Amino acid sequence: MSPGSDGTAAAAPGQHVSSNGSRSSHQTTTNGESAFHAEESSSLPSSAAVTPEAATSQTADANLERTTSQILADDEHRALERHLTLFDLVSIGVGGTIGSGIFVLCGLIASEHAGPATCLSWAIAGVAAFLSGFCYAELSGRIPSAGSSYAYAHESMGEFVAFITAACLTLEFLVSGSAVARSWGDKVVEWLNVELNAGPWASRILDPGYNINPLAFVVSTCCTVLILCGVRESKIVTDFFTWTKVLLVLFMAIGGFVLLVPSNLSPFIPPEFGVAGVMRGATTSFFGYLGFDGICCVAGEAKSPNLNLPRSVMITLVLVTVLYIAAAVALTGMQHYTEISPESGFPEAFKAR
Repeated sequence: MSPGSDGTAAAAPGQHVSSNGSRSSHQTTTNGESAFHAEESSSLPSSAAVTPEAATSQTADANLERTTSQILADDEHRALERHLTLFDLVSIGVGGTIGSGIFVLCGLIASEHAGPATCLSWAIAGVAAFLSGFCYAELSGRIPSAGSSYAYAHESMGEFVAFITAACLTLEFLVSGSAVARSWGDKVVEWLNVELNAGPWASRILDPGYNINPLAFVVSTCCTVLILCGVRESKIVTDFFTWTKVLLVLFMAIGGFVLLVPSNLSPFIPPEFGVAGVMRGATTSFFGYLGFDGICCVAGEAKSPNLNLPRSVMITLVLVTVLYIAAAVALTGMQHYTEISPESGFPEAFKAR
């Protein structure tokens, strides 16, 4: 800057000199750039602004991603070996689900609740089971840790909720496991008395009364000992019995379709039961879907758990639902619903034909 004629310094370009010789801080170039940036910022789309709800959702997703990474990283340094493939996981799910649902509940629902519409009851219960299965599939993929719903509650809601969840989970497996063991014991006693004519000693020893079932205790103990032997040993037995049972169910369903009498399926919804009976049958049949969540309990021994656990849950539910519906149609088509035995539906139906 050079001095002006009045003794003041000459103004630089873009500056304004007041009458008293003071310079204004206004700069046209700077203000022009600031205005441009302000206009550019104001022209950004409104979606760029992050709302509190979106920030919370992003934080939750980030936490779950970190949880998945931490679990998979921790599993690399632990003692348990991963032996269970996708096939093994599906075997555990199908084997833990199919059982009394077909061999007992089908006859009970057909004779007391829904008649030929038993298949509809199974389908309605299957929808509810799929809704639950979707939750298990997503959580098992995000939190691939052993413990099933206990682990999911612990990671998302804390220890107290996880404790309550673990208590409910234990009660679920206790009730369902004891019911299946009791049903198996009753079937063995019936088989010994009816088919083998074992005599009165079988009833005195194996069915002493007072709601005591020694065979239920025996089979529960054997299963516990087998599991304690290790996953590698128990999965072979699980695979064998699961797919043997599936083949048996397929044999019964195919045999039922061969012996099907169309008139037995009419009326499809008996008037004495109505829609309310179908819904009661759906409530009862949901018990037959318990067990698929057992897949998530063995996540610690599963290979690629974040991928195989969700797949095995959904494959299990599809297979089980198809088998239940097919078996229900076969049973109600073989024998009129008024004649179906609520205790031994399939054996009595085949015997009658």
